[in-house]
Amino acid sequence: MITLETEFKSGEGGFSTDPLTYKQIRRDGNFALYERSREGKPYDYELILITVVPKGTVQKFPNGVTKVIEDDTEHYPSTGAFGKKAWALGFNRVDAERYFDERLAKRDLVVADEPEGETIIEEKTPVPVSVKVDGEFSTKEYAEKNKMDYPIAYLAIKAGLADGTIKFVREERRNVKGKPTKLFVMA
Repeated sequence: MITLETEFKSGEGGFSTDPLTYKQIRRDGNFALYERSREGKPYDYELILITVVPKGTVQKFPNGVTKVIEDDTEHYPSTGAFGKKAWALGFNRVDAERYFDERLAKRDLVVADEPEGETIIEEKTPVPVSVKVDGEFSTKEYAEKNKMDYPIAYLAIKAGLADGTIKFVREERRNVKGKPTKLFVMA
């Protein structure tokens, strides 16, 4: 098996003019926490669920090139996998490591079949521990009251909407530019 690199640069091979360095700072089984940095300065953190591309898989690239995987290979999730197999955790390492520990403690793995027949492991998203918020709140306000990074607050609100503990109320334009702010209440 070819294991996932513990340090690499985004866009290696000339695809990026301003690459990020990815450094694995924690790993437990198929969970890994990576610090992304630019020019030695931490940029943010990503929690990933490592998947394995099986030996013999044919990869097809947009430029028409095909490649056959010659050994089982661990794979860093693609951009499209965020929210399912990868989570952006913001700029605070302490919060990122705390969230990593929470995910490990509440791990609830489910086996799912991909359309191609490849079996993968996915994880249900647990609701981060949160404080009850009175009145209407935005995702940013929820994050501030719970002292968590915005991406974690977003996941908590999304999970709360799914399980009925949080309800969407309305949208409100708070800035001249950009999208309206979504407001929620605790159910």
